[in-house]
Amino acid sequence: MRDKKNKGKDIVDRILKDQGSKKLSDISPETIAKGKEFIDRFMEVYGEIPMVDIVSGTWENRKKTNLIKWMMLKSSVNVDGLAEYLGCTKQYLNNKFNRDSFSIDDLIIAAYACNFTLALLENDGKCKCRVMPEEYFDTNPEVLARITKIRNFDKESKRVEYEQKKAELERMKKEYGFE
Repeated sequence: MRDKKNKGKDIVDRILKDQGSKKLSDISPETIAKGKEFIDRFMEVYGEIPMVDIVSGTWENRKKTNLIKWMMLKSSVNVDGLAEYLGCTKQYLNNKFNRDSFSIDDLIIAAYACNFTLALLENDGKCKCRVMPEEYFDTNPEVLARITKIRNFDKESKRVEYEQKKAELERMKKEYGFE
């Protein structure tokens, strides 16, 4: 990843390009202030999420891949786990990463697998609609059944692990005389 200075320069360059300007002095101070305010709020909410290129190098121009890789990183979901949610092989998922060929269905399922929710926001930032897999896939029972089964298995696995650790803690309390 690139340092903050380069990220900021990339953002300014993008703004200049979008406004058809050649230099920063062509942009009004109000526009610059709004941009800085937006970036500060964004960084407060999302922390150190890279804004221009989430993954440097190979993935730089693959926006959907970057988004999914960022969600995977934040939630510790691996390629095998995501492939299972998407109902494909690890190799097929890697091909999707290389081609950046994710559909909206894939993005919704990936977000769900990584404990995120896709949302549609108005331009003022207010949430207009959350895309919930249970509602979105209500006409596709196969997909809904697959992701629900995996999520339930994940929850059950965590419950079993919790019970095992709780039993181990109780055993250790008795062994060492703690109450």
